[in-house]
Amino acid sequence: EMERARADTPQQALHKMIEPIFQKLWDMTFDVLGGTNPFRVIIDRTTCISLDAPDYCDIIKKPMNLTYIRNKIRDLQYENLQQFFADLELMIDNAIVYNSDLNNPYRIAADDMKRRNAKLMKKVHEKLQAQAQAANAANATK
Repeated sequence: EMERARADTPQQALHKMIEPIFQKLWDMTFDVLGGTNPFRVIIDRTTCISLDAPDYCDIIKKPMNLTYIRNKIRDLQYENLQQFFADLELMIDNAIVYNSDLNNPYRIAADDMKRRNAKLMKKVHEKLQAQAQAANAANATK
């Protein structure tokens, strides 16, 4: 019984907030790529040849993808929201750098993901602001 009564650690609370945002991005599919989501795919030195992107690791110095991010969420590795969004932005920026042709389907997907991520970030910041204002109001009335 005691176990359940304990409040979340800040780390657990943070990851509870991150998970639904992450899930929306993980669940995204791109018509331009036949209903797949390339951001789930790990591209690194061991996979770039088989994924038909042999120069990927020469161009992209710090690969990032939704699978890496999912593992970090599972292992409670994020210390704040900024770190989570920084990984998402790195992932998207990598895709934009590597797929510089605006008509490339992967580039179209990356631009799409960038818009979706910006919307989700805005929602989270609005929610946090509302919570902070509510907390301030509660303190003011004490």
